[in-house]
Amino acid sequence: HLAASWMPALERIQESQDAGAMDDNYRLWLTSMPSPAFPVPVLQTGIKITNEPPKGLRANLNRTFQDITPEVYEGCSKSREFKKLLFSLAFFHAAILERRKFGPIGWNVPYEWMDSDFQVSREQVHMYLESQPGVPWVTLKYIIAEVNYGGRVTDDKDVRLISAFLHRYFNEAVMDDSYKFSPLDAYYAPKEGSLEQVREYIRGLPMDEDPQVFGLHPNAMITAQAQAARQFLDTVVDMQPKLSSQ
Repeated sequence: HLAASWMPALERIQESQDAGAMDDNYRLWLTSMPSPAFPVPVLQTGIKITNEPPKGLRANLNRTFQDITPEVYEGCSKSREFKKLLFSLAFFHAAILERRKFGPIGWNVPYEWMDSDFQVSREQVHMYLESQPGVPWVTLKYIIAEVNYGGRVTDDKDVRLISAFLHRYFNEAVMDDSYKFSPLDAYYAPKEGSLEQVREYIRGLPMDEDPQVFGLHPNAMITAQAQAARQFLDTVVDMQPKLSSQ
């Protein structure tokens, strides 16, 4: 929603403002999606507020289940199946988002999946469980991996990966309480219980997750940490005032 052609004019207006001539109550509030066209001097002279998704698998799961109400959680006639699949879907959503931090090892393209993808998938899981005599695994996996989330995927290898990745969380074994989402014992779909019990389980998950949770080698964390450090330093450098030679 950014008018890139008007950004130079915004920069000139901001630079020409006289703080001494302004009303004490004057404030200018600007909102924008990240854009390379946004003038850096405007950012440098203002107070920056960002709204970013939670970092980490546990934080992402925690936010997801804080947004789910008890009415939604208890609102399916196939209670056990719905609760298991809801947690599996939330775990899948968090895992594919966190895989982006590993760069091309995680995804060839850093896709911008959104909460709306999860919400639509959750409603479809509920709808199909209510309308079908059993759990339509093939239908759910196709709709979620190929349509809802896969609709944003453009790389052919990533298309195959997201379908294979979802199969880990959407299969008949998920209904077994002993089924694990990864080689690590900490990650599984909790036993059927209350919403608060699920939130308590999420709060007990490790703060720093092992790359094996995402189907990657433990050494993949080196790549993720190096990439995070580069992004941080690049941002710091970009925010520094630019000095021009006289």
